Amino acid sequence: MMINEGSPRESFDWQGIKQRLSRAQESLRSAENLSDAQIKSLMAERARQLARVPERVIDTSELIEVIRFRLGSEEAAIETRFVLALMQPQSITPIPDTDDFFLGLTNLRGEITAIIDLGCFLGLSGQTQRDAQVLVLGTEKPECAILVDELEHVTTIRKQEIREPSGGLGSVVDLLIGCTADAVMILDGDALLRCDRIYIDQNDQP
Repeated sequence: MMINEGSPRESFDWQGIKQRLSRAQESLRSAENLSDAQIKSLMAERARQLARVPERVIDTSELIEVIRFRLGSEEAAIETRFVLALMQPQSITPIPDTDDFFLGLTNLRGEITAIIDLGCFLGLSGQTQRDAQVLVLGTEKPECAILVDELEHVTTIRKQEIREPSGGLGSVVDLLIGCTADAVMILDGDALLRCDRIYIDQNDQP
């Protein structure tokens, strides 16, 4: 048999083979030392792992991020994309001859903005708390500000968990996306900012 001296011989990895055989023998010895109960337990665990259904990845388009707050005894929320800032109710100039829910005007980032008592505007009973806070609403600039009794927290809600608003809410229904299972009213930010009632024609003011 002739050998071509010009081509290099491939070296055989005897060391690698020995290591793999050694690992296989160790595995066999370990298996031999297992009791029937341990073998059944391992097999059952392997079956559970193989049968495990991967967790469903939540599509972020199914979620909305909201800030929750209290209005008297009621809870409400609005999408955070409509909230520009949070402030204390100060430097408010009262407006004569306006609806009760108008608290007055304030200067926000150079914009004269009306502040409304949201609970009063929505017809909810209860008095505004002393530690009430103001949410400044808008998309690119302040458009209005709402007084709320207490801020709770920012959270996310699945859209499919929002129920149709009850007809018993009257005209407020037009300003709601719906309600959650725990009776939190989800305000429709677009509808609220389009509502003519929350704006004041400053040309009519003396």
